[in-house]
Amino acid sequence: MNAQILHFPVQQDVISPADATAHSEILSAAWDASMEAVQVFVQENGDNREHGGACVVFEDPDSAFVRLLMIKGIGEHTKTGEWRISLLQGLPYKSRRAYVAGCDAFVKELELRDISARVDSFAKAKECL
Repeated sequence: MNAQILHFPVQQDVISPADATAHSEILSAAWDASMEAVQVFVQENGDNREHGGACVVFEDPDSAFVRLLMIKGIGEHTKTGEWRISLLQGLPYKSRRAYVAGCDAFVKELELRDISARVDSFAKAKECL
């Protein structure tokens, strides 16, 4: 019998161990900055603002940082092909501005490391695009 093994191209979310470690540290620092920013905002302004939320959007879903997020199961693809994370879900706050403050801090921390992202916010009963 002359059997052949066929190889099919498989798209994998591969990231090197060094990149995984470095980007995990970046994620942790950005997450900490985000949580601190939300707490400071609520302490200074209260939670009585317009209800809603915010998320962080990455235009390049093929970047090493986004691949790490995918591997960790953080976020989802948008309809436009970008990657979106709602990193503050589960917090007891209702103010859209509190969530924007947290997402802004997250994005600023990423920008310090040349990782591009933006903040999208939404009003109550809607979600990030």
